[in-house]
Amino acid sequence: MDVLHVIHQFPPETNGGSESYVLSLAKLQRAAGLDAQVLTGSIHNAPQVALDRYQHEGVPVHRIHRDDEFFDHHVKSWHPGISARFGELLDELRPRVVHMHQWVRLSNDLVATAHARSVPAVVQLHDVYTSCPRAFRSRPDDPACLRPVSGFFCWDCVPRYGHEPREELEEGVDLFAASLRRELALAHTVLVAVPAIADILAHVSAMPRERYRTLTLGYEPRFVGMDKLAAPAAGERFRFAYWGGVGRHKGVHVLLQAMAKLCANSLPCELHVLGGIESEAYENELRALAQGLPVTFHGRFTAAQLHAVRPHCGVFPSMCIETFGFVLDECFELGLPCITSDIGALPERSRGAGLVTKAGDADSIAEAMTRLVNDRPHYEYLRAGIPAPGPTMVEHNRQIAAIYQEAWSTPGPTPCAPEVPWLRRVRFLMQQRDHAFSNLMPKDGFR
Repeated sequence: MDVLHVIHQFPPETNGGSESYVLSLAKLQRAAGLDAQVLTGSIHNAPQVALDRYQHEGVPVHRIHRDDEFFDHHVKSWHPGISARFGELLDELRPRVVHMHQWVRLSNDLVATAHARSVPAVVQLHDVYTSCPRAFRSRPDDPACLRPVSGFFCWDCVPRYGHEPREELEEGVDLFAASLRRELALAHTVLVAVPAIADILAHVSAMPRERYRTLTLGYEPRFVGMDKLAAPAAGERFRFAYWGGVGRHKGVHVLLQAMAKLCANSLPCELHVLGGIESEAYENELRALAQGLPVTFHGRFTAAQLHAVRPHCGVFPSMCIETFGFVLDECFELGLPCITSDIGALPERSRGAGLVTKAGDADSIAEAMTRLVNDRPHYEYLRAGIPAPGPTMVEHNRQIAAIYQEAWSTPGPTPCAPEVPWLRRVRFLMQQRDHAFSNLMPKDGFR
């Protein structure tokens, strides 16, 4: 076969953005004559490491189930049983390239496993997981953490069982970081979607900046057959809209605080929030903040429903490090300017079509919203600055094919991170075991 995509989860179990991207890419590759298949993890474990196979929309899928609990925990990111089964699958399928998308629910040595069999790997980073044991570089006291990944900086933030001493927490982080550093070092190519994310990852993960290569993601238009949205007419209330997943890390509560400031100044505007809300508690908080304000919660939505709202501007006040943000492609396809926060990929991608605000700062967001309501020439200036569309998925697939060709025909770089010895991994497992047993030990000793 030609390419084996490796991802943590896949339809029909889950249907997130990474899964949709891999499915679209694999279908295009198969249509172009490449034998593209998918290896996925599962949200369900099994009594023992198990592999089942199925087809999804014409794509062959191999799904591995882990045989343990809490397998999303960073200290369990290495699983030798998964590595062994992956190696067996590589021997069976003999792919020309492994396209690695995510390690969660699998094992953090899969690139190394492919490398040992002389199978080149292209790694595509859809998030910042390789630099953060919490996966999102978001601490309770810092939603956009830029600390280097290490036990020293991260021990007090990582998920824990509750009984671990600090030295165990530190070694768990350091082992996690070293394992994924080695994976990136062994890859033929490491792809990110935006230069700003490459800069952040190089800063926090101790990997050379040149290891990261920028490749813009492909985008298929969402509003085919629908008109571009118009600017507000004279006397019309200005319609702001947020759409996407509605979670605290997206800053929607701060947007509502900003909206309250606009309404206190009697500005003629309204806000529409489209998307499923992450929890009942957060929904209650948002509805309390929106009480008495011209705010409409639409819930889950389709492209046609978003278009029907006919917003005048998209507002995306994310408080986390966004790595791309298809919402901006949607916003620009609609013909709208945007307001974004100042971290991650969003400010870089908004270019001359948006206002950038301080993340988590309601005053900064309110100031930007007020300017668009009151300053029509500047609003039109931003609309005129909307960038040209990025590559379609067909064009993106051609770029990926060229990267595969490089991997097939040229040697990869000299690894810039050391191998993680098995002895270190086993010592950590013993350290975990001993601390857990000590916590369970009866005060009067063994019976």
